Amino acid sequence: MAARNSDIQQEIAGPDPARLRVDGSERVRYDYPTFFSYIREGRLSSYPHMRAECHWHDDWEFLIARRGHLTYFVDGERMRIEEGQGIFVNARRLHYGYSEDGTDCEFLCVLVNQMRVGATKDVLERFILPACRTDRPPYLLLDGSDGYGYAHTVLESLDAMATARDEYDAPLAVLSGFYSIARALNGMMETRTSNDGSGDIANGITTVKSDNRRVSATHRRTSSRLTALTAMVDSIQASYARPLALDTIAVAGAVSRSTCSAIFRDYLHQSPIDYVTDVRLRAATELLKTTDLSVSAVAARCGFNSANYFTRVFRATLGLTPLVYREGRGR
Repeated sequence: MAARNSDIQQEIAGPDPARLRVDGSERVRYDYPTFFSYIREGRLSSYPHMRAECHWHDDWEFLIARRGHLTYFVDGERMRIEEGQGIFVNARRLHYGYSEDGTDCEFLCVLVNQMRVGATKDVLERFILPACRTDRPPYLLLDGSDGYGYAHTVLESLDAMATARDEYDAPLAVLSGFYSIARALNGMMETRTSNDGSGDIANGITTVKSDNRRVSATHRRTSSRLTALTAMVDSIQASYARPLALDTIAVAGAVSRSTCSAIFRDYLHQSPIDYVTDVRLRAATELLKTTDLSVSAVAARCGFNSANYFTRVFRATLGLTPLVYREGRGR
């Protein structure tokens, strides 16, 4: 299938779950045309450098580590998800999962668009919208240690949704699971807020009240850096097919070159240019899987200045040439 350049810039993403819009958000490929959920089993080794691409979306995201472990980045924080544990990532939060020690992880990933599951206006306003507020936790670790059984309910519901994915009544299973999960998430959030007593929460961890000014200043700095990172990531997603220099990326985030490099290093563990190359490689793998474009054409459309350079980078990153990748992972 031939793809136009404008389509490529707006639609390409990582290996499977979704395609990225030009603003850096994901356009999720939902499982059902009339129901907005996405359920997939995956493994980190299917991603370049064993890491998903840094992104955000409007959906609630859930992940369970089936075998092995992985690290999750959410809005500047990192947490290790052990085998059997899970994580909930709230809507519109910058996040990605990756292997910190080079080991693989098999996982279940579930995305549900909480705004489009047909909740009544009353339920939406009382229970769904409040959970998505910016003052709510950006993530919740699902490890069964909350003492109320909430995390267990979420993990059990996700398993049931995954089991029913290919069944005729799968939408009913997903809908049932969603409401059980929504109730549990509200319980977890309310419990942590009441225990903290401060209203300033991030995964249930509060700031120290005796040092509010220092904490507030740190929070503002972190928020500013995350805002800059989001802007720079969005800019790269929109223009990776064109030449991109460090200056251009820094301007998108309204920061200096040195600050730009520091933000990428601190949050993504790679340089801005390495991130650009990463995005281009993910776009290239998608084109190799879904089109009959030549290697030269794929290289050109993904921003590589030559087919030879593209092949060298591809082989160094994925361990095989673009043609072998196409043959082994073809349509």
